Amino acid sequence: MGAITLYHGSSYNFGAIDLQQGRPYKDFGQGFYASADIVHAKSMAERNAQMRKSKLQRFHSEHELIGKWLYQYQFDADKAADLSVMEFAAADREWGRFITLNRNGKGVPHKYDVVIGPTANDYTNPTIQFYLSGGVGEVGSDAAIDELVRLLLPYQLPSQYFFATQRAVDCLTLITKEGF
Repeated sequence: MGAITLYHGSSYNFGAIDLQQGRPYKDFGQGFYASADIVHAKSMAERNAQMRKSKLQRFHSEHELIGKWLYQYQFDADKAADLSVMEFAAADREWGRFITLNRNGKGVPHKYDVVIGPTANDYTNPTIQFYLSGGVGEVGSDAAIDELVRLLLPYQLPSQYFFATQRAVDCLTLITKEGF
């Protein structure tokens, strides 16, 4: 497999990846996320900077200047060969159930060092809550999961790479970091 170029867009300027800084209850869990698509990574930096700015404005009359940062990494897939990797080739029922457990916070933390797979849309949490309330059918049924996956619009976004452990992060090498 070799080296894969990945990008991480952020509203934080950091020196080293700290897995505890990732928000919990995301698609694949709490950790570090990256994309092979530079446009997607930049849009995540834009979105996160806007969210931080909105939160700060609620509590302060003046808010700090929020930066946008693009990090470029090389992921050494050969070095990661001994890690536990889950790759979802498509947004299917298995993927839908996996992200529902992670987003809902009711699942047991998974055992994977790296997870690769489709990215759900920005309305993931409300969509999952709608699913869990029975809004698309019997929770857990194949038909309800199929509808959940359709509503998450994963075909509109590129795949994401998730790093859950320090061993996985150690397979990343920072190439460049730039503010924009």
